Amino acid sequence: MENLMKLLLSLNIEKERALDFVSHLKQMHIKKFENFQIEGALNKYMGYVESGIFRYYKTDTGGNEHTLWFSKSFPFIGDYHSFLKQTTSELTIQAMNDYDVILINHNQMIELFGMNMDTLKFRASFAERSMFGWRDIAFALHFNTAEERYLKLIENYPEIENEIPLKHNASSIGITAETLSRLRTKYKKNMPG
Repeated sequence: MENLMKLLLSLNIEKERALDFVSHLKQMHIKKFENFQIEGALNKYMGYVESGIFRYYKTDTGGNEHTLWFSKSFPFIGDYHSFLKQTTSELTIQAMNDYDVILINHNQMIELFGMNMDTLKFRASFAERSMFGWRDIAFALHFNTAEERYLKLIENYPEIENEIPLKHNASSIGITAETLSRLRTKYKKNMPG
């Protein structure tokens, strides 16, 4: 909880108030490939994770999983839209390794966002990050080639090929695993060295 405390203090929350806030939070351990949230289940929590990669995906009516994106380096995980509306989650969120997650329920998050002007600004940046993320996904799928999407993926996540199964990487950029395999081969052939 040390990094969460640092975040709260950076938002100009008084130390005593920050300590009281974190004292009411729960922590859970999540194992590799375990789900943090499940599509169709009531979305009760956002999670705070100091580091890690989570896969966000949706299942179609045929039972096929479609990876929408991976979260890395942003400390909060969860289906923010469903969380704010207090509805069932539209996404499943899966851990790509073992992590410790600090759980923040809806009332606690609203309390946090209402503590001062800095936390209100933080809420706005949180919402903007979510909005821009969805925009980037939509634009990339409609206007970028598969190769451009692949290069952006490895630019954003240099170790992703070692950390995430091929089928999930392929799904996240809207192509088949076979197409991604060909792109990887082509890219590696053209690399200097």
